[in-house]
Amino acid sequence: MKSITLLSPAKINLTLDVLWKRPDGYHEIVSVMQPVNVFDEVRVSIEEGEGIEIESRGLRIKDVRDNLAWKAADLFLRECGERNKRVSVNIKKRIPVGAGLGGGSSNAAAVLVGLNRLLRVFGEDELIRMSARIGADVAFFIHSRSAIACGIGEKIILLRNFPNFYYVIVNPSFEVSTKEIYELWDRIGKVRSLSDLKLEDTILLFKKGEFPLSNSLEEVAVSLYPEIRELKEVLENMGAGAVSMTGSGPSVFGVFKDSQSAYKIYEYLRGSTRFKVFLAQGISGWHILI
Repeated sequence: MKSITLLSPAKINLTLDVLWKRPDGYHEIVSVMQPVNVFDEVRVSIEEGEGIEIESRGLRIKDVRDNLAWKAADLFLRECGERNKRVSVNIKKRIPVGAGLGGGSSNAAAVLVGLNRLLRVFGEDELIRMSARIGADVAFFIHSRSAIACGIGEKIILLRNFPNFYYVIVNPSFEVSTKEIYELWDRIGKVRSLSDLKLEDTILLFKKGEFPLSNSLEEVAVSLYPEIRELKEVLENMGAGAVSMTGSGPSVFGVFKDSQSAYKIYEYLRGSTRFKVFLAQGISGWHILI
C-alpha cells in the first residue's frame, strides 16, 4: 500500500462578483481568492484491488457517491485507466461544512493531487481539466495559491507577488445551501459585465495593503440569514476595519495586514459559545505530512 497525507486548506473569497446566469444553469463569476491555513487532513492510500472507500471524522456522508472526494478518486482512476486499484480516503475535518470556506472542494483537490503524487501519471494542466468536472472551486485548490477564479470557477489566473494576509474567520453553527443562495440571486441579483469590475485596480489595491472587499452574494445571504450581518458587526465592533462574507456564506472574516491585530481580536472571541472562530494566514502551495 502507498499512502500520502495532505493538509487540505480552506479558502477566502476576498472578492466574489457574480456576473450572470449562463444558459447551462451555472453562474459566471470572477473572484479573488486566497487559501488559508485552516486545514482538514486528507490521507489517500492506494493498493491492489477494487473500489473506493471514504472515511471521515466530523463529516456525515449519506451517499458516498455524492461526496466530492469520492468523485475525485473515481474520476482519477477512470482517466488513468487503473481499474485494478483500491483507493481509501480518510478525512479529518476541521473546516466547517457548508460554510463558504471550500472544504469539500479542497478535499477533492487533495485526492487528485495525492493520487497523482503516488502514481505520477498526470501534469497539473490535466488535473485542472479533471477538476472542472467535479466542482467549481476544485481547480483553485489544485494550485492552492492566491488567484483570480473566472468562468464557473474553473479558469484560474495565478497572482504573482500577492501578499498573504491574516484573518479572523467567524462561522455560525449552521450550514448554508449554495444552491439556495444562487437561486435567490437569480431573482434579485444585478447582472454585471467584466468591464464593471476594474479588476487590475482591485489587485493593485490589495498589493498596496488596502482591502477592497466585495461579495455579490452577501446581500442575498443576509436576507435569508440575518445572523450573517450580526457576525460582521461583531468583527467591526472589535475594530476589524475590513470585513466581508466568504463564498455563499455563512462564514464572515476580518482581514488584516499584520498578525498582531488579528490575534488581538481572535483572543477576545475564541471563547465564544455562539460561533466558531479561526485565526488564519494566507498560504501558497500544498502542505504534506510526512
